[in-house]
Amino acid sequence: MSSLGNLLTILLAMIIGLIVLTLICFLTIFLRPDIFFNPLSPSRATAIAATRLAGLPTVTRTPPPVQTYPPTWTPSATSTPAPTKTATDTRTPTPTRTQTPTSTATPTRTPTRVVPPTSTPVPPYPYVAASGPETTNNCANIKLEYSVFDADGENISGYQVEYGEIGVRGSVFQTVPTEFHPQYGVTLIPGTNKSASQKSHNWFAYLLQNGQKVSKALLFSTDPMYADPNESCSTNANANANANANANANTNNAEGCIPDPCTSGDATNVKHVVFRPQELGVIAVTPTPRLNLCIPPYESFLVERTCNDCPTQADAQRLFVAVGGPRVDIYDFDRDKDGLACEDLPLGRTLQCSDFATQAQAQAAYNAAGGANRNTDNLDPDRNGIACEELP
Repeated sequence: MSSLGNLLTILLAMIIGLIVLTLICFLTIFLRPDIFFNPLSPSRATAIAATRLAGLPTVTRTPPPVQTYPPTWTPSATSTPAPTKTATDTRTPTPTRTQTPTSTATPTRTPTRVVPPTSTPVPPYPYVAASGPETTNNCANIKLEYSVFDADGENISGYQVEYGEIGVRGSVFQTVPTEFHPQYGVTLIPGTNKSASQKSHNWFAYLLQNGQKVSKALLFSTDPMYADPNESCSTNANANANANANANANTNNAEGCIPDPCTSGDATNVKHVVFRPQELGVIAVTPTPRLNLCIPPYESFLVERTCNDCPTQADAQRLFVAVGGPRVDIYDFDRDKDGLACEDLPLGRTLQCSDFATQAQAQAAYNAAGGANRNTDNLDPDRNGIACEELP
């Protein structure tokens, strides 16, 4: 009996082992279907299917025959002649007499009367610019010194000075805003620039508030920084630099003298400018016109001018551009800032494109002159309504 039990135990163990082995095989095939002992692996089945498909015959589809019908005969329609229309006699109209045409008068061109535009008077500036009480001897730099006061004589802040060399484009500068200091200074020409500092220069300076001009321009000139000893009359003064200032001034005032900036009180190398409020109640006197001041060759640009000094608007415009307009307006020819100088003056001679710096200025003058007329032919020769198209 014991031997039979042992045999049954062995058989049972073998069955259980086979079952476990079978489960392991199925689990392996499930996880890796392409394993070598899987008789139904996907790759093997794909290869068998491809082999069978390759052995099948290719079937060519034949399109079904298209059914045709025998042609049929269509009889042509026979046209029936229409009845012939009998012509009727026509009445010939009696010819009428044609009148001789009258000639149309050729229209004549009526010249447009040029009326200069009128401008609204503008109030005077609230501030005036004046030279300081005295100049300063200087041997280093050509400078501008300035002060800004209120009505009580106190220094005020928030104002700037715009300055530059008259007639030299690109030389316009602005100072920093004031901050209650009694005096400020800027260098116009450094003494190291001997080629420039050995010459006399003409300058302008006016006051700005919030970027707007609030005073007339003060015009001034500076003397050469280095006087030529051969032309200077300060020979004796140079030998005695500590001599009395009045004696030096008298010596340097002789005709043909060049003041020595180091010793002469007459030399202007540091210009002092004072800006203060305009006094109310002061009636400005209209100066007598000096019509030669606006016609080339010009006198010194340092001579103050008004529109009354110019015979025509064209003359004022030419001078306005020559001294830096419209960027700067040292003579107050263009208070409304439209680029046209002294608009109340008669236009005068025929306007030229060379009278203007930009096309916009020429167009404004063209429109103010009434558009196309004899006075604007040179501004718009092709009569297309656009003046001086070649200007920037």
